[in-house]
Amino acid sequence: MRRYQELGAEAAKTDEDLKQAEEDLKARRAERDQADTNLASATEALERTQGTEEEFRGEVDEFTSASFRGARLSRMSALLTSDSSRQFLDRMSAMDVLAAQKSEALGAYRGATTEAGQARSTSAEARKKAQEATDTAERTAEQVRERKRTLDGQIKEVRRALGQLPSDEKAALGKVQDNGSYLGPPGAANDALQAALSKRGSEYQWGATGPREFDCSGLTSWAYKQAGISIPRTSRQQYTAGKPVSLNALQPGDLLFFDDGTGNPGAIHHVGMFVGNGKMVDAPTEGQLVDVRSMKGDGHLMGARRIVG
Repeated sequence: MRRYQELGAEAAKTDEDLKQAEEDLKARRAERDQADTNLASATEALERTQGTEEEFRGEVDEFTSASFRGARLSRMSALLTSDSSRQFLDRMSAMDVLAAQKSEALGAYRGATTEAGQARSTSAEARKKAQEATDTAERTAEQVRERKRTLDGQIKEVRRALGQLPSDEKAALGKVQDNGSYLGPPGAANDALQAALSKRGSEYQWGATGPREFDCSGLTSWAYKQAGISIPRTSRQQYTAGKPVSLNALQPGDLLFFDDGTGNPGAIHHVGMFVGNGKMVDAPTEGQLVDVRSMKGDGHLMGARRIVG
């Protein structure tokens, strides 16, 4: 029985690692998708600015070509080649227009070139980030697959140990042992408590969140959801919800957390809900039902959180 419980705790820890990796993967994939979107926008902007750059380059090239062909006029040449003051003024006016057009074209070209350069830089950075996000997502996906393989192996060990238990002990694990009534403070905490208690007799299933099967954090998150309160999915994440509460000041509805004995929140592998009288309702592990048990659990109770109140 002790070996079975130890294996269950080890598998639960790996299950937490897996769920955390899956959450990380979801976040990494979202980052990758956003990076791909940014890259597409940057590429579109680059193509647009390159088109504008080419357009104004054509205008500048026309002015440059005209200058080489002798189209450039100076005020002195205008004066020397004019037959009258009227002709001189007309030529001067034309020169001012050409100069203004040339200045405008050059300014637009410089602006387009600068914008295109910035777009090239933005596009290159977006491409780099998209590749980094893709690489990170792929590494995280492999971590998920590795943890899943490890968990599958541990679950087999738990089931093997469960099968080796004496028949009377195995039968006891498959029956609800406590049908007592427990009340919490009025409000959401008690609503969540009653929801959890209503699931006594439900079977444990790795990764299940109800309404017929549960794992430990699946039960607590489902129960609080029935009370209209959303809490994180995993027990490690739930340890950051609400506010910490001393173990000698517990109220029904508070969440109890268990680790490997080190006091490290990163090693949390189980959560239950305090019901009062030194007991909790929880979904322990493979082969056991949701039921009310001693809050001592596996002896590694490390802390508690109050979700409301």
